[in-house]
Amino acid sequence: MRFPHWLKTVAGTLLLTAVAGSVTAQDYGAAGPGQFQPAYGTNNPGALYPQGLPQGYQPYPAISPYQMGNVAWDQTFQDTNGLWVRRMLHSNRDYFGSIDMVYHEIKRPGNTHLGSDYADLDPISNGMVGTFIPTYNQGATPGTGQGGTGGGSTTPDNRVTVTREVLPYPYLIPDSNVGDAQISNNLFPIRDLGAFEDFRSIGLSAEWGFFNEDGSGFGISGYWSGNDHQKFQMGQDSINGVTLTQEIIASTDGRLLFTRNGAIPLDWGMQVVATNGTVNLGTNKYDVLFAYDVDTYSIGADANFYMPLSVQRDGFKMRPLLGGRYMHINERFNFRGIDSGFGYELEETLDATGGGNGQNTDAATYRPDPGTIQANYDLFEATLTNNVRSDLAGAQVGLRYDFGEGEEFHLWGQSTFGLLVNHEQYHQYGNNIGDQQGLLEFSNGIDMLAEDATFDSSRSMTHISPMFEQTIMAEMEILDYVPIVKNMPFIENTVFRVGLTGTVVGEVARAGESIDWRGFPQFPSIKAGRETWWMTQWNFGVEKRF
Repeated sequence: MRFPHWLKTVAGTLLLTAVAGSVTAQDYGAAGPGQFQPAYGTNNPGALYPQGLPQGYQPYPAISPYQMGNVAWDQTFQDTNGLWVRRMLHSNRDYFGSIDMVYHEIKRPGNTHLGSDYADLDPISNGMVGTFIPTYNQGATPGTGQGGTGGGSTTPDNRVTVTREVLPYPYLIPDSNVGDAQISNNLFPIRDLGAFEDFRSIGLSAEWGFFNEDGSGFGISGYWSGNDHQKFQMGQDSINGVTLTQEIIASTDGRLLFTRNGAIPLDWGMQVVATNGTVNLGTNKYDVLFAYDVDTYSIGADANFYMPLSVQRDGFKMRPLLGGRYMHINERFNFRGIDSGFGYELEETLDATGGGNGQNTDAATYRPDPGTIQANYDLFEATLTNNVRSDLAGAQVGLRYDFGEGEEFHLWGQSTFGLLVNHEQYHQYGNNIGDQQGLLEFSNGIDMLAEDATFDSSRSMTHISPMFEQTIMAEMEILDYVPIVKNMPFIENTVFRVGLTGTVVGEVARAGESIDWRGFPQFPSIKAGRETWWMTQWNFGVEKRF
């Protein structure tokens, strides 16, 4: 049906004149002070507006429908293009929680040798380095043209060994010249912590926190490194379940003994005159068994408050952080050695008496010559354990930076520096740490095996340790593409993450380095041996966002 144009005009005019009522609208304005609207006469005021309600529960005008919404930040500024921009951030909060499997690597336990300081060894002469005899540019150098070594010493004649360091060779034969113990650097090696590699273990870590729209937030995380144990052992204390005794060793003519198990120099304050110089006794051999091991683990946690974004660009955000950290590092060193109690002469490739090129056509066995073993004292076991617990706590500051805008791939990093109070607890104990043969020969009757040679000591120290940590983490939405996994109900808003964290802490005590080795009648003691400690963590896990 078609209507003429004049009819539309007339109909519209009639409709406007037919309106009899009027409407009003509330003026826009800020909310007034809290008050109660007068109650309706037919209703109970206590039912409509009970007394004692908080301000936010009162009706208009205490609460206005025109008030601003859930706004945390409202800013108007002029951008780099000269345009005025109003940025409004609502008080939304994004939570996250993650759990990771972590592959840890912790710095090796040190490099120091086991035992007291000993005279330096010379790989050329196969003896002690000694000190050069000065000529003052007058006369020839002593020993010139005299061949390799002289007498029973492997130290060249143009040097002498005069030191308070320990003679690095066991004293084997009673009533013989001390120099006769000075045979070869190859026979009784002095072991060190270099036998161990970096610690490696599998542990766990977890993290929880939230971020607001302005970039501020809070996060808390913790880790456990798992325990790693490493052991070095030469020799054995039993064969087929039968414990070795002096009688069994003697029945085999000493063939079960092996000099290259190891030896430990143990200074007990006795200085003796040896061929070509003066040294301190004494090094003890462990020709049945020489074993030492280390183990460690670490746990820790930190909490950080993130400030609002200080830098925000396309694809890049950065914010400062302030927080606190706690770390616990536990490390244990343990030594166990067994000395046969036998003295003997030795087979080896190098000439034990010196004099000449030091070559021998016989193959080395590093075992006693047949028919030469003699019992000097009873077989005995020596032990030493040193445990160090470090508890570190303090404040930290740093920066967190995020790369990328999308949710499918997110890369972020965090750099943290802190100063931590380091409280160290040491516990050291053991038995029979001493040079038994040297005691019997030079101590006027002291017999370690006839006396109580056990020791047990504890000590605590506190100092400051600096700390630096760097984290790089990549988060990817790849679980939605994994068959079966993508259909699990909890996979929604869950991302896979992989990352690397490196932590460096200064002045951390190491168990193997914190021993002041001494021989009976003195005892080993605690001596703080600190170094820079580090740990790396490879994270593989999932993060839930909600």
